[in-house]
Amino acid sequence: MADIHDVRRVRVAGIGLLLLTALLLATAGFRPARAQDTVADPAALSAQFSQREAEYQAQIAQLQQAYAERQAAYRQQIEEMTQRLTLANNQLQTLASQEQTLQQQVVQLQAAHNQRGAQLQAQLEEARNQYAARAATINAQLAEVQARLAEANAILGR
Repeated sequence: MADIHDVRRVRVAGIGLLLLTALLLATAGFRPARAQDTVADPAALSAQFSQREAEYQAQIAQLQQAYAERQAAYRQQIEEMTQRLTLANNQLQTLASQEQTLQQQVVQLQAAHNQRGAQLQAQLEEARNQYAARAATINAQLAEVQARLAEANAILGR
């Protein structure tokens, strides 16, 4: 047995659905036929259909125009984004080329640095050897002079 609340819910839902359908039809440009709108005259009926078709055609034309405008706008945006992408790719290629050049320069500079360091190390070793040899010569000469001085002092009795 159906509850009285269920029956009321169905009636309210049915009325709501009817109002929603009427609202949708009204916003879409549909008009329900009224008793006075029905005309037995085929010419008047044909004129109404022609007028309604003209309205539909005008709406279709407006929609097509809006669609074409949006397509043109999207096409323009795509072209702009393509140009930006091309520019970004060109910049990326330029930066990659610069990076490669800089890496080569770093390798060259490191090689030059290592070579110069080796040259300086060799010069330092040579200078140390020359200093040691010169110091040995001077020490030998100093020892000889001191020996002569000692000999001279011995001869002089000092």
